[in-house]
Amino acid sequence: MGIFQNEKIKQIYKGFILNDAHCACENIMSILNRIQNYVSLNSDQYFDVRIILSELLQNAIKHGNESERNKKIYMRVHLEGNNILKITVRDQGGGFNGYKTLNEKMCRKICDVQNLMECGRGLQIVKSLCDQMNFNRRGNCITVLKKLG
Repeated sequence: MGIFQNEKIKQIYKGFILNDAHCACENIMSILNRIQNYVSLNSDQYFDVRIILSELLQNAIKHGNESERNKKIYMRVHLEGNNILKITVRDQGGGFNGYKTLNEKMCRKICDVQNLMECGRGLQIVKSLCDQMNFNRRGNCITVLKKLG
């Protein structure tokens, strides 16, 4: 969880988080405070970043690590330049096809209205709040970019 600075990249957080919702919540608040050391977030940006971090960590805990307390989540958060927030979250799970999950047609085929929790709702929320979203090949790591300002 080191902090370093250079002119182009400002590291906010880098390290492991326990596979626990309470621990994740504490880390989210700490990360938001650190971001604000470098850039002033308006209330909408603060809300968006909080939701992005929360959804990514909750997905890693519940779906990636399947709530197994012995597993950890790796997260890196940094600013590129003065206004691009880059968030990477990697769990210890087997992975999934994130692009397929985000595909609206596929989502409609595999879930119904009563089961929205299990068909990528969190990913859809994150996608709507960020500017770019990428998954690694294995499907256990997601990187998102969010422009601030």
